[in-house]
Amino acid sequence: MTATDFKLRSVAFEAFGPTIVSSIGHGAVLPVLALQARDLGADVGTAALVVALLGVGSLLTSLPAGAVVARIGERRTLIACGLLDCVVMLIAWQASSVLLLSVAMVLSGASWTGFLLARQGFLIEAVPITHRARAMSSLGASHRVGMLVGPLIGAGVIAWLGLSAVFVLAAVMSLASAVMASLMRDLGHESRAEQGVSGHASVASVLLAHRHTLLTLGVGVIVIGASRSIRAAPCSPCGRTTSG
Repeated sequence: MTATDFKLRSVAFEAFGPTIVSSIGHGAVLPVLALQARDLGADVGTAALVVALLGVGSLLTSLPAGAVVARIGERRTLIACGLLDCVVMLIAWQASSVLLLSVAMVLSGASWTGFLLARQGFLIEAVPITHRARAMSSLGASHRVGMLVGPLIGAGVIAWLGLSAVFVLAAVMSLASAVMASLMRDLGHESRAEQGVSGHASVASVLLAHRHTLLTLGVGVIVIGASRSIRAAPCSPCGRTTSG
């Protein structure tokens, strides 16, 4: 298929479907994550930190996630990240302490980074360069669609089953995204195999080569990422007590 014949809808299910589904789960969890931390005994500052750990986990694992995508391919990474996030959300559902909830959020952020990197890698391989900017913008839009729909569905789940049930919803969405990813092609991995590309820079070598940038600009990016995570949380926990 030539670039002029390419239609973005031909890869819509593979490129955007898993992202929308997974984002619904994350969108449902984010507005109530601080409330869940407060119910487990966290003060306001600690509850905000728990929310921020999603962004921190995402940023800290970007390089390892990229290495995983390069080694096992986009489709396998999507499946693995979907399954990991499913397990993590079930752990968060049953978490009996703020510490366990915090660990779950770091791991969820890590899985989400791998998921998005794999999605972008697939688009780079599947979409001609003439349509790539539009495809990347559509990928961002699909994420926002899920983040918009997620809280609406989550509100219904909370009214029906209670606050912590929203984590079960997120687990189901992550599992569904993994199933959808198992049905897609793995174009990037296949093309690299055909070209005989097997060598990849290690995470340690990348960290060493770019250590000055990572220790300066990287710190600022981590702060911004944590702030972006907190912005999705409501301010209502400030006035809420653990007794409800």
